[in-house]
Parts: sequence; structure tokens; C-alpha cells
Amino acid sequence: MKEFIINDAYLDGMAIALHPKTRLFACEGTIRSQKTVTQIQAFFEAVQDNNERLHLIAAQDLDAVRDNILQSDFGLEICYPKYISREREEFGGYYLKMKCDIPGKPKIKKVLLCGFSRADHWKKILGKTIGVIFVDEVNNAHEQFIDECFARQASADSPKTFWTLNGDVPSHYIYQKYINRCFIIGDAPASIRADMDKFPKESGWYYRHWKMEDNPIMTPEKIERTKRIYPVDSYYYKIKILGERGAPGKMLYLEYMDPKRHIKPLDVRNYHYFGIGFDIGATRAYNSISLWGFRNDYTKVGMIDKMTFKQCGYNEKTKHLISFIKRYRHLNIRYVSIDSAELNYIQDMKALFSVEFPDIEVIASYKATIKQRVDLGIIMFSHDQIEFNDTSEGRDAYDAFMVAKRSEKPNEVREDNNERHNDIIDSSEYAWTPQMNKILLAAKKYEQGAA
Repeated sequence: MKEFIINDAYLDGMAIALHPKTRLFACEGTIRSQKTVTQIQAFFEAVQDNNERLHLIAAQDLDAVRDNILQSDFGLEICYPKYISREREEFGGYYLKMKCDIPGKPKIKKVLLCGFSRADHWKKILGKTIGVIFVDEVNNAHEQFIDECFARQASADSPKTFWTLNGDVPSHYIYQKYINRCFIIGDAPASIRADMDKFPKESGWYYRHWKMEDNPIMTPEKIERTKRIYPVDSYYYKIKILGERGAPGKMLYLEYMDPKRHIKPLDVRNYHYFGIGFDIGATRAYNSISLWGFRNDYTKVGMIDKMTFKQCGYNEKTKHLISFIKRYRHLNIRYVSIDSAELNYIQDMKALFSVEFPDIEVIASYKATIKQRVDLGIIMFSHDQIEFNDTSEGRDAYDAFMVAKRSEKPNEVREDNNERHNDIIDSSEYAWTPQMNKILLAAKKYEQGAA
């Protein structure tokens, strides 16, 4: 385990989190600021001291729970192996079994592990009384899930809720319903303080803003290097580097793109395996097939080739897909990820591939949310993980991302008017998202390396 350095920011955070009057502790701020590490440690101590037997950790999905909270440098399983073991229900998923040595408290606590991106996962908390809840990247959680978390704590003796997040759009429900009602502890950017000062405060709800300077390993030199990850004045610079809230611009990816960095002749030998995304166009849309290569460490994700064609019958679509795969049969193609709305077609392809390409798995695309998919693309561009083949098809795919716009419609992140570039982006995302958590973990390592 790396050396755990205790500083004033950590002690302040722990003091707020573990104070008997604290009901909600929201930690917002920059990347590499120690906010998640502090909340992890606070969660452990709060669960130890809580009278309830049942508690909860939630993140985007179970991979994120493992990578960000359980197995990170100062994760629960790393720091407390004598107290924590991962167990599995006889009829269900994994949970944490936590030993408690505080007199008068339950000697064994159970910590549920929840991915809030899927309703069938988080609805398992219904009907339960939960003492301590930790939600990582709470701004990505569905509003109904957060409401339900508070409901699950209504009958608990001393409920506590811990949240982490980077900045988001100021109108986000997580601010309007919850965070803006918190008392600010310590310093916060003037823009955030102005937003929060407009709201009446809730007893026991506290907010702390975290900066890179709060992390003891972040020297001034490391902070300056980290600031160069995103373009100055970009939306991501504001929310990730400054830790503030803000509204993104009209063009989704443009300010993070640079053809000199992202377009180059690609050698398939530089990738360890490949995945194909297949977007099935609706009535007025296009069909798009995209072949992407992945390095084992996910430091590079490369657009090798694609095929985009107008709407046609399913037999014709299949002919295009088969011919495209045969062109690259010499590569280690592990899967074809098909638009998950096309369940009947996916079943047909599974039967066909079991004969034609038995080593290639046919899967339904993990669509995630549009916001997650957009964020993934932005991160790959800004972290130099993504590259496009310097061919007509590669440049066409690059141009599709370049012209993508943010939607002005409520609850729609990316504008979609059945235009060709949207279908190209969709097929690319279907190829990426099975590896989403591994790509994001590589991005985090990139940030650590930059720092």
C-alpha cells in the first residue's frame, strides 16, 4: 500500500463527516483533490460507529465500485483487509462483510454494493433500512435513486450520506434539490457560493469544496502539469481542473480535438484486440459499422475502419456486416456490439456467428447514458487515448465527432436529427462502451502520470 499522508484537509473532511450532527456531507471539486479518499475513510469509520447492520456503497456500476472505492490505492479492501471481506449472496450479488470491534455495536455489518446505472440493480435497496450511504459521482445518478436512498434512511437511528462529484451544470437536480441547501464549510469558488447562498439551509447538511492543493501528493509542479490536460477555458477545464460548475458549449467535442494529435496512419499490430460497433439506422437514418482497436493497457483506442451505408433491409445489413468482418478476419476481433434496441436481430446474428465466426461474440450494446458516452469521448480526446486512421473512412469518423452538437432539448445531451454523423458516433460508442471502465481507469492513470 502507498504511504497514507494525513494533512489538514483530510482531518477537516473527516471531522465534518463524522460529526454527530452531520446527516449529509457533499464533497465537490477538482480531480486529484483527495475528496474520494477522504469519503472512503469516513465511510468506514461511520459504518463502524453506526447502530444499523445494513449500509450501502453506490457508483455508476459494480466495476466502478471495485476500481474507485474498493481496490483503489486507499480503497476499503486495500486499507482494511482484517475488517472487510467480499462475500456473495446465495441468491444475489456481492456485498462487503465488515467486522466491527466497537462495544455495543453489531459485530458484523453488511455493505450492499450497487450500480445506479441500472434500475434492476439499485431497486434491490427497496424496503430496507440503511444506516450509512456513500454515492460516488452522485451527479451521474438518477434522481429517483437519490430520493430512494434518503427514504431508506428514514427509520435509521443516525443516518449519514456521503457524496462525491466534480462540477456539473448549475441547473442539475443534485444542486437544486440537495447540495445548494448545504452549509458551506471552508472556502468555495465565488460562483458556487453565489449559487448556494440563494437557498435555505438544511440542518446537518454540509458541503466542502476540494482543490488539488488539498491533496498532499500534489506539488505545485504536479498541479501545473495537470492543468495542461484540458484546454484552458474549456468546459472540462472548468469542472475538472477548477472544480467549478458550468454550462458546456454548443459543440460537444471540438475544443478537445486536434487532427495533428488524433489523426495518423494506424498499424493494427499496435493493438492487442478489436471490437466492432454496429448501429442499426431507423427509418431515415444510416447504418454504421465501426472497427476499433484496443491496447491491453487502454492507453490507445484506435478507429481502424468503418462502413456507413443508407437504410436497407436486414438481409442487406447482414451482408455488409459479414463482408466487413471477412475483410479483417486476420485480426483478434472479440465482439460485435449491436444496437441493443434490435434484440431480434441480435439473436439472429448470434445464431449466424456460431457457425460463421464462432470466436466472435455477438453482444447487445451497453449504451450507458448519452452523457456518459459523451463524457467518455471527451476524456479520450483530451487524454490522447483516441486516434483515427489517416484514411478516408478514418477522417470521416473524425469529422463526425467534430460536427456533433449539444442538444438544446431538455434531457437530451447530444443533438440527434437522424443525421449521418450521429450514426457514425453511435457505432463507435457501441464498440467502446464494453470497455468503458477500463478506458476510464487508464485515463485516471494518465492524470496521475501527468501529475
